[in-house]
Amino acid sequence: MPEPKTSNKIEEIQLVIARLFAYKGYHSTSMREIARELGMNQSSLYHYFKSKEDILFTLMNDAMDSALTTLEDICAADLPPNAKLDRILNFYTRYYAGDQERLILLGNEQNSLNMEHRRILVDKERRYVRLFKAVFEELGEHQLTKEIPHGVAIFAFLGMVHYTIKWYHKDGPIGLERLAEIFVEIFTKGILRAHAKISSQN
Repeated sequence: MPEPKTSNKIEEIQLVIARLFAYKGYHSTSMREIARELGMNQSSLYHYFKSKEDILFTLMNDAMDSALTTLEDICAADLPPNAKLDRILNFYTRYYAGDQERLILLGNEQNSLNMEHRRILVDKERRYVRLFKAVFEELGEHQLTKEIPHGVAIFAFLGMVHYTIKWYHKDGPIGLERLAEIFVEIFTKGILRAHAKISSQN
């Protein structure tokens, strides 16, 4: 008799598979290896997922949905725009650097998905950007930002955070909370002290 599909069991399975896909690669990981790592029969995996591609999509989609829910809640909150920006930058840094195994897949394996699944994820990525833009527009309306194109600022921040999958280690000397503080500081205030000046050499 197959096991019931409990949320805890599915989450446990997803964590193991995310680690395998992230460090071995989606195409190099077989269903047999997944089953062996989980200590279950290969046929039992199909009780939870329709296919290997369905597993990959579920990992990516769940990660994006989780972040979107939090970002939408922050944007809808009755807060001044600079407080919203601080919360969004802080959350997104902790989210991305803290869930590296699933998010490595978003960066490296989207082309392994079928067209329909890719389209769903691209639509969600656009929702992310729209949420960031909405906050930047609010900041602009309150004259709280410099005259920098919002798109440049948004993608500069996303690029900074997304690159953490290449170098950041949660067990290293900088914890997630401190990393988020540093990124917010760099993004909103820069790295130079108020009296420091950059000499321009042409």
